[in-house]
Amino acid sequence: MADAKARLQEIINAYLDKDSNLVVDTGIVASHIAQMKLFGIRQGVEFFPSQDNFGAQRKDFLDRVMKYNKMDTRLDSIWEYFLCDGKGLFYIRPTKNNYRLYYFREHEYRSYYNVDGELDEVVIIYSYKVRRGNGFGDQINTTNLTGNQSTYSPGAKRYIRLSIKANEIEETHSDSEMNFDMPTYSLAGNTKQLKNSLGFIPCVEILNNPQGLSNEGVGEFDSMANHIITHDDLMRTMRKNITFFGNPTLLSSRPKTDLMEAGGEATIQRPSIAANSGFASPSPMSRSMFKADPVSRGMDGQIRVPRVIANLEPNDRVGYIVPDAITGDQNAFARQYREEIRTALGGVDELSISAGVTATEYKSLFGRVAATSKKKANAIYTHGICRCLELIIYQEEQLFKSTLAAAAGLEKPIDLPPGASAEEEAAYKQALQMYNDKLKRIMMACIETQMIPPGVMGLIPDGDVTVLWRWLGPVYEDSTQDILNNSIVVRNLQELGVDSIEALKYLFPSKTDEERAEMLSGFPFRMVNELQGAYSKFASLVGGMMQTPHPQAPDLPMAADPRLDLTPYLYRTLEALQKEMSYAGRYRPIDPTDEPDSGSGGSQQLRGGSTQQLPGSSGPGSSGSSGSVSSGYQLPPSGTSGGPQLPIRPVSVRPPIPIGGDQQSMGVGIQQGSEPVERSSSIPVPGSTVSDDPVQSGQLRTASQPSYATIGSADLASQPDILAQLFPNLLGSILGGRSGSAPVESGNPPRGKRVRGRSTSNSK
Repeated sequence: MADAKARLQEIINAYLDKDSNLVVDTGIVASHIAQMKLFGIRQGVEFFPSQDNFGAQRKDFLDRVMKYNKMDTRLDSIWEYFLCDGKGLFYIRPTKNNYRLYYFREHEYRSYYNVDGELDEVVIIYSYKVRRGNGFGDQINTTNLTGNQSTYSPGAKRYIRLSIKANEIEETHSDSEMNFDMPTYSLAGNTKQLKNSLGFIPCVEILNNPQGLSNEGVGEFDSMANHIITHDDLMRTMRKNITFFGNPTLLSSRPKTDLMEAGGEATIQRPSIAANSGFASPSPMSRSMFKADPVSRGMDGQIRVPRVIANLEPNDRVGYIVPDAITGDQNAFARQYREEIRTALGGVDELSISAGVTATEYKSLFGRVAATSKKKANAIYTHGICRCLELIIYQEEQLFKSTLAAAAGLEKPIDLPPGASAEEEAAYKQALQMYNDKLKRIMMACIETQMIPPGVMGLIPDGDVTVLWRWLGPVYEDSTQDILNNSIVVRNLQELGVDSIEALKYLFPSKTDEERAEMLSGFPFRMVNELQGAYSKFASLVGGMMQTPHPQAPDLPMAADPRLDLTPYLYRTLEALQKEMSYAGRYRPIDPTDEPDSGSGGSQQLRGGSTQQLPGSSGPGSSGSSGSVSSGYQLPPSGTSGGPQLPIRPVSVRPPIPIGGDQQSMGVGIQQGSEPVERSSSIPVPGSTVSDDPVQSGQLRTASQPSYATIGSADLASQPDILAQLFPNLLGSILGGRSGSAPVESGNPPRGKRVRGRSTSNSK
């Protein structure tokens, strides 16, 4: 069993490393992974927010993050590592203007959970390279008889260790190799402590074939190790048989020299008369002195049977022996064995499908492949990349609140140190509640006046932070006949009274309900015509009943009978007409279970211990109770769903003063104090070669002023009067300094500075 696992790991490493030096005869591993990637990635994957009411701020932001990380080109390797290792880890790290999304394999990280099954700490160890020298002699190409050779040194290997917690990140660089079994005090190298500016553990672990509710995953091929190794041995034996018995054997009673001659296109040299007579030439390579060997001599080193074999005696025998290198039974057994393994893995052997006869059956067999890859895709996309993007959106919304508070001159209470007394905790909660209330009034005033102060960065809080995904295209493209048949199904369903959004799922299965509702913003002339005709028939029927006497009461019309009342049908028709003409999207408030955890004591809110506060406005360390556990993550404080986070009316907020792209930092918020954060210390990408030596702490980045501390940025805490100069009436009306309400600026704002709404005020 141990030998089978070791051999299987060699086969998997040969595929993952694209190493052709290791001989692998079975194609099960490569074929299954290629099939899972084909149905799991298809024509690409798109990530989009479940709701985006402020224009397209969330969608544009997600597109920038995905493009920055080149996720479309990295999905193939993520699928390969995830399937073979059984687990993987996504790590979010803010950079200067964006977010870097790292992926680490099973042997590169260790995850530690608390008793509630929530991430408590993550340790990552990987290697990178540092270039040697300062440029001279780094890369010198020399040319010799064998071709070009480069004296470029790939660099010295170094190791980095990251210990990630909710409040701090410990970063260690070392020249010697580090492992997870080494105690902390024995780590050699330079270690520095960084503040985790996100306030939560920015890691998401994904599991392949999880065992029940445990946090352990299983590789795709671990359970079939013996079968795969047996098939590899079988294929190796068959390959050797083909090599040994592939060429026919010549059987003859004549000497070998009479039946074989040198192969190749060159003319065989024969000894001349002068050579046989003993004459020599001064040149050692003279053709007249050359004595050719018709059997072993040839330009290509091969031998062949001549076209004409003369002087055969009656008793000479010449013939071929053609052995059967691979028997039919052996080939059938290998094919059946491969099919059984592929079926057990949840796939289909494309080369020999014995159960598919017709094209329909052949396509139906791949339903098993699609179902298997869909489960893997949910683990990678829904519980992996989408969860990472949700955490990034949450952080950007917290950045918006922090920068807005800094622009308004609000100071957030400083977090309590460990071991604070009960009186200090009560005072902290009261101060934080006042901070949240003031921030809420400022946000409401910004929406009502359709203006925001300059320098506010991040994403406007927009309720539900759920991120969805979909494929850009199917594996099998629908033909025009398939599209026509689906449209006929949609029309028939609408005639049966099925809702148009539900009916369009058959025609556009990959779109969301909101997108289908937006698609129905046109004029549905067919449905309107049918509904108008039905209403006219009901109305004419009512008119006829008003003129027809009731058989049991001739002095009354038939319409007076309550059992023949057609008024509900008229209302039903008008409601259906109104519904067909007014489709719109839905607004969903934020779910408290979608927010990451900033500390301990996590799930009191869902247990009945919540307090009323600004929904979604409480960031890390805010007052009130916190959310519950969602997908193995402890949740932070959040408001209840009783009130909306912002007004439901969809609007698009633009800064009143244009801000350059370099100042709109997405990776860092307002930092209090001088404690370094992870943004100021970039880490090398796994497998990269850096030009500087990052071992010395504090030398990874030059001592330059951060972008958020420049004029016009979010850090206005040092300039509390700047907002009062720009908006003299805003803070007074919000903070109670003056009675009555006043607009932010008198008159209409200039063009491009007003909040633009994407839809009307009656949007849902």
